[in-house]
Amino acid sequence: MGSRRVTPVTGGDVEDLPDACQVCLFWELGRPRPDPRGTLRSDELAGDPAMQKQAWWSSQVLEEQPPGRVVRIDDELVGYALFAPPGRLAPRKTPAPAASEDALLLATLWVDATHREHGIGRLLIQAALKEAIRLDLAAVEVYGDRRYREQDCVLPAMWLVHEGFEVHREHPRYPLLRLEMKRTARWADTLEHALDDIRAAIPRRVPVPVPSPTPAPEGLPSPQRSSPERR
Repeated sequence: MGSRRVTPVTGGDVEDLPDACQVCLFWELGRPRPDPRGTLRSDELAGDPAMQKQAWWSSQVLEEQPPGRVVRIDDELVGYALFAPPGRLAPRKTPAPAASEDALLLATLWVDATHREHGIGRLLIQAALKEAIRLDLAAVEVYGDRRYREQDCVLPAMWLVHEGFEVHREHPRYPLLRLEMKRTARWADTLEHALDDIRAAIPRRVPVPVPSPTPAPEGLPSPQRSSPERR
């Protein structure tokens, strides 16, 4: 695997997304999610969804609030995450639980099928955590889907729980999950203490004194040292 680069999203990244993601405006403008069968609805015929998505991403970047990160391997886009404070994303309709004002909302995340199981999803979650820290927010929240299907922009709830999120507000299908920043800080502190314990348990190397050569008795030749070539 080549070198991985994590960079803020730009409007130009839209054209490198999967086709379904390019035309999805679910999180940006609150439009219905694209039909997985590829058929167009009347609301999608009003304009080019990909251009609208590109314009929305670009507007966020101009306001110095890039709404997520992309991961590239040797210039190939292999994953991206869309996240922002809830007020910058389209509001969810009831009865879905409302996101908290003190949290960054991880809207969606995608990893190319050929690059899964290599930690890219976790890398993007870490990018969201770093952004929450930068914005001085208390947590990262995300909607999970208990009946997840491929090509959907709501993430599987079981995977999110595996990555450390906990259910914050219940819903039969789309619970709101949350990962507290203070919890991640405790993890980091615990890890540091564990490393300190490991370092303390490792015996220190004590240098072994090298004996000085014993002088030969007077009248006898000194012992010959073998040269490196003879060894």
